[in-house]
Amino acid sequence: MAETKLSDVIVPTVFDPYVSERSIHLNKFFQAGVLVQSPVLFDKLAGGSNTFNFPFWKDLSGDSEILDETNPMTVNEITADKMIARRQLRGKAWGATDLAAQLSGDNPIQAIGDRVAQYWATQYEKLLTLTVRGIIADNVANDSSDLVVDISIDNATSATAANKISAEKTIDAVLKQGDHFSEVYAIAVHSTVYSTLLKNDLIDYVQDSRSNLLIPKYMGLNIVVDDDLPVIAVTGGYKYHSYLFKQGAIAFAENPGKYVANEAYRDPKGIGVDSLYTRRQFCIHLLGFSWVLSPDTATSPSDAQLYTLGSWDRVYSAKNAGVIALISNG
Repeated sequence: MAETKLSDVIVPTVFDPYVSERSIHLNKFFQAGVLVQSPVLFDKLAGGSNTFNFPFWKDLSGDSEILDETNPMTVNEITADKMIARRQLRGKAWGATDLAAQLSGDNPIQAIGDRVAQYWATQYEKLLTLTVRGIIADNVANDSSDLVVDISIDNATSATAANKISAEKTIDAVLKQGDHFSEVYAIAVHSTVYSTLLKNDLIDYVQDSRSNLLIPKYMGLNIVVDDDLPVIAVTGGYKYHSYLFKQGAIAFAENPGKYVANEAYRDPKGIGVDSLYTRRQFCIHLLGFSWVLSPDTATSPSDAQLYTLGSWDRVYSAKNAGVIALISNG
């Protein structure tokens, strides 16, 4: 049997679309209905700017007027604002030793493609949670925590049930949306917090209408379990961030533009070494917020910049925002 080389497998017209589609469908937030693909962001990624403006109309306000024959109605302004999204660029390369098992498989393009797709799905989940962490940090510092319920304490050794996630405290978080509470669609929790929900018998299982799979639900919400959610060390333990989302709260697009998304390279020296280089140009944007970091001169924001409170600002009202945070000791 002839040796399979990366150059035999990485045919861009076949490999690139496969990996791109798989990386989205493997994403937990996509599966939960929180992350949606945005054709608008896809088109903007083909342009040259690091940031993209999205104008939107603000909600209409004020009381209605009584009609009569002598007093004309007052004409009120319809005001506009804008969201600002940030382009991101990331890459990762692997050598032949990392891919040897995949190269020997019956279907190497699928074996390698699944491995690469899962890697990028996990990376996108991590960057998404860092983004939300920064948005919540801004909310605490600049918006009086109107999107946050914090039941945690700084000495976790003294934590009681009152400091851990519960149905009652989740209701408090959902009601941060006021009369828009019914739009809350999913919750993302760390596995430690998920354990608390399980032990308190708060998880229901609903059969999927299209299969025999049982889907876990918490208070009717889709659940994402992700250990990349923020875990803050405190005395004797940790604080855990859980995030509640509206449906479609996060817009996403991946567009390689002028970059080569996946590229195989063979170094002929010695016995020869195969390498796979992957590059991603993408945007992850939580609707209702703007990227405001200044100065912003890097080609792509770092992890730390994503979760820094000075990087984000809310431009929607609290009721229209797509996320709420519940912070607990478990």
